[in-house]
Parts: sequence; C-alpha cells; structure tokens
Amino acid sequence: SSGWTEELGVQWGATKVRSELSTSGSLPASHAVNNQIGSGNPGSADLGDSLNVSLPVANPAGSIGLTFANLSKGLMLDLELSALENENRGEVIASPRVITANQKEASIEAGEEIPFQNATSSGATSVQFKKAVLSLTVTPQITPDDRIILDLTVTQDTRGESTLSGPAINTQQVKTQVLVDNGQTVVLGGIYQQRTNRDETKVPFFGDIPFIGWMFKYQADTKAKQELLIFVTPKILKESLN
Repeated sequence: SSGWTEELGVQWGATKVRSELSTSGSLPASHAVNNQIGSGNPGSADLGDSLNVSLPVANPAGSIGLTFANLSKGLMLDLELSALENENRGEVIASPRVITANQKEASIEAGEEIPFQNATSSGATSVQFKKAVLSLTVTPQITPDDRIILDLTVTQDTRGESTLSGPAINTQQVKTQVLVDNGQTVVLGGIYQQRTNRDETKVPFFGDIPFIGWMFKYQADTKAKQELLIFVTPKILKESLN
C-alpha cells in the first residue's frame, strides 16, 4: 500500500506600522502574520483582528511569512504560506500454511478480536467481540495423475473506521475452486483500490478568482493505493515406504 498527502494553507491581513519596520528570522507557524509591525520585540507577533483570511495548515512541515505590499501610508499587507507533504509506503506479506489429509477440510487463522458494545433487549449494554483475521480454509482432492483440486476460501479482515458502537471491519474474501499441479504456484486473484480526495475550504467568490484565488483558500490533496494479491502453492506429502 502507498499514500501521499499535500496541503497548502494561507494567512494574510493588513497591518499598520506604528514605528520603524523590524524583521526577524523564521516566524512561528501559529503567529506568523503580524498585527503591528515594529510595535514590539523583533520576531514577536500578535494576530489580533488583522487577519482578513486565516486558512492555515493545521500541522505544517514549513511556513514562510513576509510583508510584500505597501497599500498606503503606514498600511502593510502581511502574508504567510504554510505547507505539508506526507508520503507513506508499506508492504505486508502473510504466509499461512496448513497440512491436511486428502478430501479433508483444514483451516487456519491469525489476527485479533475487536471489542464492541451491543445493546440488549433490556436496555443494558454488553461487550462482544468481532474477529479481524487472515484466514485460510481449504479442502484438497488428489487426482490419479498427482494433480490437486482445491476448494479454497481466503479471507482478510482488518480494523476499519471507528463508530459509536466500535470499529468497523473491512472484509476482503476470495472463494474458488482450482486445479493445480503438485508444487505449482497459482494466483487466485487480486484486489486493487485507489482513492483520491481533494478537500478545499475557501472564501466564497474570492476563492474562485483566477490567479489570486489561492490567497482565499485552503487545499488538501490525498491519494491512497492498496493492492491485495493471493497466491497458493499446494504440495503432496507422500509417506515413506521405509
């Protein structure tokens, strides 16, 4: 699985210079737009009511603040841009193995039991458990030419989104019958998921103005990819004649 997130936020407002203009190095992310330039110690900031637009990134990886326009005598325009980019990649390989006799069902599972609240008919609340496991159920049948017919059910359940009664369970399942040579690896199937989201918060009308609309909006783009592949390798274990 892989995913990435990009966020871009903006804060800006008009400020009035009371005395000399003073600057500093980096401005704290939560106080990057000055209310009064030169009214305090260099580097200090007081947001006050000077922000005309305040749509910052919640936890930015970096930000930059500057005064870039002199609107009139003693009136300056402060701007801060904040940004965040996050990328993650992961790979999980599960290899359950089980031995069984010819035409006998076998199963194996590994995972967790997740508690959730359940209301009874009397109005009381009880705690029950749901399984979130990787499970394999197989019934093999050996043919006269040493090939194998497999009746297979493979299920992967994972913890999902939280709800009022407890977390949901995300389920992925493959149920099939295949004919495989002894020792051959076969791909039962795969599931590929891609999710793309764009969240945007903006000032009405102004956020849609070409070229300068970015000054009136916060934007976050998220893309997530997930792929599940299932392989099976059956082997015939023959008894020794010794």
